[in-house]
Amino acid sequence: MTGQNETGLLTPPGVDEDTSPAPSGDKAKAKAKNVVETRVNINNLLNILGYLLSLVTSYLGGVAGWFGGVSNVELSSKYQTLITPSAAYFGYIWPVIFLTEGIFAVAQLLPKYREQPLVQKGLGSVYFMACAAQTAWTIAFGYEMMISALVAMFALLVFLLLILRRQWAVVGEEEKKTSTSVRLGETELEEAEEDLAAKPPRLPYWLLRFPFPVHAAWIAMAAPLMLAVVLVSQGVDPSYELWVAVISLPLVFGGCMGLLLREDSGAPAYVFPAVVAYACIGICWELQAPANSILGRHDEASINLMKNLSGFCGSCLLIVMVSRFIALQLRDQCLKRRNKDTVEIDGEEYP
Repeated sequence: MTGQNETGLLTPPGVDEDTSPAPSGDKAKAKAKNVVETRVNINNLLNILGYLLSLVTSYLGGVAGWFGGVSNVELSSKYQTLITPSAAYFGYIWPVIFLTEGIFAVAQLLPKYREQPLVQKGLGSVYFMACAAQTAWTIAFGYEMMISALVAMFALLVFLLLILRRQWAVVGEEEKKTSTSVRLGETELEEAEEDLAAKPPRLPYWLLRFPFPVHAAWIAMAAPLMLAVVLVSQGVDPSYELWVAVISLPLVFGGCMGLLLREDSGAPAYVFPAVVAYACIGICWELQAPANSILGRHDEASINLMKNLSGFCGSCLLIVMVSRFIALQLRDQCLKRRNKDTVEIDGEEYP
């Protein structure tokens, strides 16, 4: 019989209405339409607000010296410690942190990324709290309220490490979903291109994941430095400062080795150890010609100990990173070649 289709036109007798699913191109268009219709939510707004708050206060306090009338560079020189990197290393890393986080803050407002699990579940409101802690530290450090600055610094470290943990959990979940879809034969091209796990070196990785291990690694080195600054500011016996330095560097070094050698989702992580290596080399470089305040508090043996320890940690991390990367690349190439040369017949694999 003659019937009407969805457009209101009559269909000829004997011709059934086409109820087949839309082609993949139409699915992609429908998906794109849904993405455009998503709205910015509270987490997106908190992320951009937190970034702007941290950026403005860090510039006003750290560079312009609005809080206390002294810049961070001058305060770092005033309270020099055995684990204070060279001033030039501070000058290079902070622009990288604020630039990459600024790109993230803008990117996560875009329709394509605002609902990404790495943004909504991986960060939530934790990034805003990290920015608030960064702001609190800038103000407290500027006014030389060292105990308060220490508390703010460790709070900042906790929030940044929490972001890394949450994002790694999201990466693990998305990789499990992808592997399940592949086994069931349900993976579509547009789903593969979306890459919710944001694996490197794809663009979503640089936009949504890269800024946070950079920031977290630098703060992981800055937190024990802040503790040493408190000891110096309080006039505590220099031996305690030496113990903080001797204990903290191996602890952070061990954590980096774990990130490089682990086999979990998202492993190995290269960015965090690379920034720690950068900081260690900065410490070693600074101790090549120690400041007068360091020479006045510590003997030559203590200075040489920290110079050699920081140099060893930095160089060892770089060597492990390079060797690990090369080893994994060779392993992946061998696996691809073996899979290519293997033929499956009746459920059995034959070379």
